[in-house]
Amino acid sequence: MKKKVIDKVKNIFLKNKKKVKIAGLVFLVIIAVVIFGFSFLGKNVSNFVAEKIYSNKVQKNPNISIAVDENFISDDSTNKKSDLVIGAMSDSHAEGKIYSMIAKFAKEVHIQEKGERNPEKPDFIIELGDFIENRNIDGNGKQPRAEGIAEWKIADDSLLGFQPRYHVIGNHEMFSLYKKDYKELTGFDSYYSFVAKNYQIIVLDANYWFDTGEDVERGKEKPGAYEGFIPDKEKKWLEEKLQENNRNIIFVHHPLYGLFNSIEIEELLSKYKDRVVLIVSGHKHIARSSTFAGISYIDTPSLNIKKQYVIIKVKDNKSEVEFINL
Repeated sequence: MKKKVIDKVKNIFLKNKKKVKIAGLVFLVIIAVVIFGFSFLGKNVSNFVAEKIYSNKVQKNPNISIAVDENFISDDSTNKKSDLVIGAMSDSHAEGKIYSMIAKFAKEVHIQEKGERNPEKPDFIIELGDFIENRNIDGNGKQPRAEGIAEWKIADDSLLGFQPRYHVIGNHEMFSLYKKDYKELTGFDSYYSFVAKNYQIIVLDANYWFDTGEDVERGKEKPGAYEGFIPDKEKKWLEEKLQENNRNIIFVHHPLYGLFNSIEIEELLSKYKDRVVLIVSGHKHIARSSTFAGISYIDTPSLNIKKQYVIIKVKDNKSEVEFINL
């Protein structure tokens, strides 16, 4: 009796073998979609919650002086000469008339060099990503690679030859450029470091796919490019750099609190919080002070939208930040 039942089941399976295979494949696809969906949704929810937490800390960090008034001068700056002064701009999304705004930023920083506004000249300037818009005129498509390179060169020329100047790679750069193009344009890898006045400046790159850890591909669209992700190889490099110097300043385009692996990055930086003076990012187009991993944190406003840039002064491992109106 048992054998007859088994034979009957086998016959049914053999007669419907093709249908069973299709049903099995459909089942596996559904399971994969559900798992990915929950993972993606969960990560975005956690990023949203994390960002809200850091948003609630705006301008409550005692180690940072904040001013929107361009004539602001703190008590510290009148009595002490800064160890390091940095001019920073972000998210110019350059095209058309925006080039003149970049030039205006460069001129004003030059004015600071001459002492007409501030006797402490910037030791260098840094551009924090999304330097160019990198879209077609109608805004619906990405520029051809050659046009993106040409646009970036015009934007860089608009900085009027200020030296030294540095760049941070943003997500808009990846619309039409390869990272090898970026290296040829800037002279630096997508993440790098240098030393200025005994402070180590660490520049990070978060343009990686979160599911593979590989470079965001030029012109490709899929979840994760906007939020950003820092892969293991760069995390290892970052930790090695933090061990080299006890006075570090970190620049990155994507906010670290919004990365797909923000929790991992926070855990890493927490171990070295006494070695990091300040973290500065762009991308969100807002002027904001908070903390991340117990470290002073600044969101840099968009030069294009907010028409502001930033002057950072560092003294005795404390930072003072001015948001200056163009």
